[in-house]
Amino acid sequence: MKRVTRMDSRTAAGVTLIELLVTLSVLSVLLTIGVPSLVGFVSSQKLDSTVQLLKDSYSQARYEAVTRQRSVILCPLDIGRGGCGKSWSEGVLSYLDLDGDNRYDPLQDTRLRQNEFPDGVTVDYKKRLQIKISLKGTTGDNGTFTLKVSEEAKMLVVSAMGRIRNG
Repeated sequence: MKRVTRMDSRTAAGVTLIELLVTLSVLSVLLTIGVPSLVGFVSSQKLDSTVQLLKDSYSQARYEAVTRQRSVILCPLDIGRGGCGKSWSEGVLSYLDLDGDNRYDPLQDTRLRQNEFPDGVTVDYKKRLQIKISLKGTTGDNGTFTLKVSEEAKMLVVSAMGRIRNG
């Protein structure tokens, strides 16, 4: 005959079905609250990094114009062609306009900097496709960059004197 032994409740290990269900319920509530916050945080970081990239690109282009005493053009980047494009949302390209025709020619102009923006960020600049920075560091015209991710937006203002600031 077999002997039936009982486990001592003090040495038993494991979780009951009720404990497991309660734990899963609490975890699902925390994830439901936390994931949307994380998505918003990532979008906000994308927007902030794009603003900083654009400010850095503009500031360096202005510095190069003053230092080299030549006009520098900042234009929207066309990643596929490696030149100027039609949408500011892909990135920016700055170059020395050596031939003075206000158009990027890789054989005649000197590329200074190229920055690609993160996906999902929309960038617009007053419906213009370039900013010409004179050898004095001025642009001669005011303008506003509008950067958007989801419902969040930021603006960068470029003054005629060549300064850039948050708007």
